[in-house]
Amino acid sequence: MYAFQLGREFKLSLAEIFAVFPQSRIEYADKNICIIDIESKQKLLNQLEYMWGTIKVIELFPAYKWKPVESIIDIAREGEWKFRFGLSFLWSDSSLKTLLMQAKKMLKEENISGRFVNKNFQNLSSAQIIGEWLVERGADFTIISAGKLEYFGKTIWVQDIENYSKRDYGKARDMIVGMLPPKLAQMMINISVSVFSSKNKSTPAVYDPFCGLGTVLIESILMQNSVVYGSDISPENIDKTKENLNYARKNFKNSVKTAEAIVLDAKWISSSPYLKKSDVIVTEWYLGQVFQKYSVTEKKIEEEKVHLLEMYTKFFDGLSRANYSGIIVISFPFWEVRGKYVYLNEIYELIKKYTKNLPLLPSHDEIKHTRSWSLLYKRPDQIVGREIFKLKMKK
Repeated sequence: MYAFQLGREFKLSLAEIFAVFPQSRIEYADKNICIIDIESKQKLLNQLEYMWGTIKVIELFPAYKWKPVESIIDIAREGEWKFRFGLSFLWSDSSLKTLLMQAKKMLKEENISGRFVNKNFQNLSSAQIIGEWLVERGADFTIISAGKLEYFGKTIWVQDIENYSKRDYGKARDMIVGMLPPKLAQMMINISVSVFSSKNKSTPAVYDPFCGLGTVLIESILMQNSVVYGSDISPENIDKTKENLNYARKNFKNSVKTAEAIVLDAKWISSSPYLKKSDVIVTEWYLGQVFQKYSVTEKKIEEEKVHLLEMYTKFFDGLSRANYSGIIVISFPFWEVRGKYVYLNEIYELIKKYTKNLPLLPSHDEIKHTRSWSLLYKRPDQIVGREIFKLKMKK
């Protein structure tokens, strides 16, 4: 069994895990941890390279009986001549300092040269785990409190947050237009393909009809999808998208066979040449004008809603007329005004008219969708958030 330490937006993290491993048995899940039984460790490791909702994955020891120090010493006996290790607690009431000092004492009694790398007896960060090469050494350990059960295991993968934040792949950017966060784009792509079925294809053809600067397309390329399409109303954005696609294809490992982008107003989506060629639509449309905390009001948002709803209506009507049959993972805006979330409620009736909601999460008492069957993504310092749906057009 494996434990996944979940990211800040834990429901999206869970949705990604369940999409990538739909046949795996869920042993436990809450807002911090998901424990599932996966048959192939190698398949798991291969998939983790392209999953960004998970912070750390821990392989659980099957015969663990609450003897973490003894387990660490057993591994140290077979390890390197100078055994460096880390130990973390995930929501356990036990004393990390006590266990670390016990381990240090037992190492000395066993005449094993070793030390723990925890600073100030605190949990290790991803950067510390990576910097000390603990995953490669099999020497990063975690105690997990999951309901009434305790688990113990070693880290087999950790998200390289620092390296990811530096990755810019030479992209042309436009901070006024804004950009879908690359991590969220990856999660949405993973969520879209959970029910993907296409003859003679190992990866889906991904289409973003509001591609902006090409974030979804680039992330699809980096995730080894072989066919990507994009369109956008702005010729300038399409020029930047093509530039970014060329850079990604030349500078990163990829399996691209087709990467195309054209100028097209998504209100006329029915005329897109990519609808019949694509298996999934993964997209984020225009989120509305940029508001400032000191000036945003619910009245201004209501005025913005009218404009947005007109565009969304034409988009879904066009998909309906074109008989689009693929999966759609799409985000719509919501706003925080003085501590209150204001949703684009009008979109719910539009979705109900043209599509059916597909569940993002499995049935679970403690893990639920919103009432609209969506999941939310919002950074604490931003006014606008994203409400994410997984849809399929009605026939």
